[in-house]
Amino acid sequence: MKPLPKRVALGALAAGLLAVGGYAWLDGRASAPPSAPPYLATDTVAAREAIADPLLSELLADDYGDAEELEYYDRDAARQALLAEQPRATGKRAVAVAYLLAALDEDYARNRDIVLAALEARLNDPTDDDDAIEYAIALCRRGDQAFRRPLLAAAMRCVDEAAARLSAFYAELITSDMDGFLDALSGFKAPEQQRIAALMAETLVVAPEDQVSDEAFDDLFKRLEERAKRGKPGLRAAAKHCLAALERELSEEGTAIPSQLARAAE
Repeated sequence: MKPLPKRVALGALAAGLLAVGGYAWLDGRASAPPSAPPYLATDTVAAREAIADPLLSELLADDYGDAEELEYYDRDAARQALLAEQPRATGKRAVAVAYLLAALDEDYARNRDIVLAALEARLNDPTDDDDAIEYAIALCRRGDQAFRRPLLAAAMRCVDEAAARLSAFYAELITSDMDGFLDALSGFKAPEQQRIAALMAETLVVAPEDQVSDEAFDDLFKRLEERAKRGKPGLRAAAKHCLAALERELSEEGTAIPSQLARAAE
């Protein structure tokens, strides 16, 4: 087999999650005694939340749901607060509530479907924020395969930061479940497979050693070659697109399909 090109040793291409929070403006009263608590203004959403329910003000800061915050609070208390909030939540706040409840395995199918619908709405409106994409990726990482196909389909409708998030997710998915990734990829048309594979390769080729070692990368490349030579036609084609994308990222020329792929196609 033709020796693999030297792997590019660059930093990981990772899309940073947006950290958002609400701030309460404190307005001390000059006439109040020194021991009196400061006055909390209520002219901002965050300030009103902090008064009404301090727990929700942390879990839903700026109407964004961060499942990692759930680890710092009593899960039953968080569940009850979110369930109480769900009937009155609207817009992006409603999606954030549904996502956090799904992360708590509360009425999972219903809340998962809310996130799925929000993901589809986001893909139809590129001007919207990427919260739904982040929620979908997080639930897919938890093992919900219902998100795999829509997240792969998102490659055709996302650019810039959203595409970078998907790129990191695709690289993670192919390294953790190659066969699952190829199976999902095979359900798309060739141009779509090429776009998804290209995003995957952008992150995988530059992933740092502590995320994907050189040995693991070489092993993944070899397994893709094996799947490009045998198995179901759809999986073979998907593997070839992934190999071609990786070769383009690894090669300075970045144009020709490597010879080993030409032999595999025979």
